[in-house]
Amino acid sequence: MVTGSVLLSYTVCDREAWLIAHNIEPNQNNPFIEIGRLIHTESYKNHQIREISLPGIKIDMIYEQGQVVVVGEIKKSSKFLKGARLQLLYYLSEIKKRNVDAVGRILIPKEKKQINVILDEQSANELREAIKNVEKIIVLPKPPQRKRTGFCSKCGYEEFCWS
Repeated sequence: MVTGSVLLSYTVCDREAWLIAHNIEPNQNNPFIEIGRLIHTESYKNHQIREISLPGIKIDMIYEQGQVVVVGEIKKSSKFLKGARLQLLYYLSEIKKRNVDAVGRILIPKEKKQINVILDEQSANELREAIKNVEKIIVLPKPPQRKRTGFCSKCGYEEFCWS
């Protein structure tokens, strides 16, 4: 199943996307995963935050700003913006199917950045193309070959791939 997390991972590593899609969890004690969890729980805790879980979706925050519904995705850094944007587009698309029009916002508290994301026709086409590519990966009978990148040393799957 394609999920927001799988789409995020796909922009970094096909193997990671396959592993997530097949419910193989990364090392939860990985310090970078722990830092991400801490940033998620500590940031914006004084705001009216509502977390929502739907099939394939775990929205970090959803709130109203005037008449607009905002879906917020909290990230540790702006390093993986392409993936974060695809993830947020997926969430916007899925909630639109449930008759909720919303805008997205990538929130990077450490950098004091907020990046708006809108699901328009162009971004919807980009999302559909990414989903097609991800579907080709996740139907493979085994994970794609490992490829050493600069991200491997920080990945929760490092031991899985390189031990």
